Amino acid sequence: MPRPEWLLVDDYVDEDLGTLKTGKEAEIRLVERTSLDGAHRHLLADKRYRPKTVSHKGELEELGFAKAATFRNDVAYRESRAIRNSRDRRAVAKMTNRGREVVRADWVGHEHDVLLALWEAGVTVPYPVGTDRQTSVLQQYLGDDDGAAPRLAQARLGPAALREAWEQMVDALRTMTAAGWVHADLSAYNLLWWEEQLWVIDVPQAVDIHASTNGYELLHRDVTNVCRWFAGKGVTEAGDPDQVFGEIL
Repeated sequence: MPRPEWLLVDDYVDEDLGTLKTGKEAEIRLVERTSLDGAHRHLLADKRYRPKTVSHKGELEELGFAKAATFRNDVAYRESRAIRNSRDRRAVAKMTNRGREVVRADWVGHEHDVLLALWEAGVTVPYPVGTDRQTSVLQQYLGDDDGAAPRLAQARLGPAALREAWEQMVDALRTMTAAGWVHADLSAYNLLWWEEQLWVIDVPQAVDIHASTNGYELLHRDVTNVCRWFAGKGVTEAGDPDQVFGEIL
């Protein structure tokens, strides 16, 4: 897909408007980007991964975070992504303080790259505006001045909208798989519903389906998760996850 028109502004100033959402591993901060001539104004979402370690009391507060990161055991997700520096590989293997920071940076850069790959493949994801490849992924904000777009699990959809969301979900999974990617943590909480469109979010753990030894297993889990949710909402086509899995492949 082409680069969004609202990004075609070279001279701008960004203002941090504060925390939008908090999660286990990252916090989303709302950023207002305004062109210097005042003609354009857009809201962006800055996903900032928390430090896994701190060097002194109060460091998190100085950086604008509420608490330290609590990354899951992510070996199953990282095994298809090579860390080239041998010193970094040893640090990650031993999970030293340096190793934890290497893992965080790996997730940050990987999320940006996957978002861009999915966007270019035609999957409806927030456009990745940029990243420092260490702590932050700046991306398209979904919502308006009144609030962020709701997660699918929290959106109040009628029967027609639920069916439309289901069809968009199957299309998104098919497109992601064709592009070689598996979300690997897909659920109704990692999907947004905005302006009658389903958006896929939170992809730091996404895996290359061909390079990962458990890529197809993770895809089947994703399909089962979303099928269970939609079936619980009365979408009959979601009742057989194995059939849906086969259709996607």
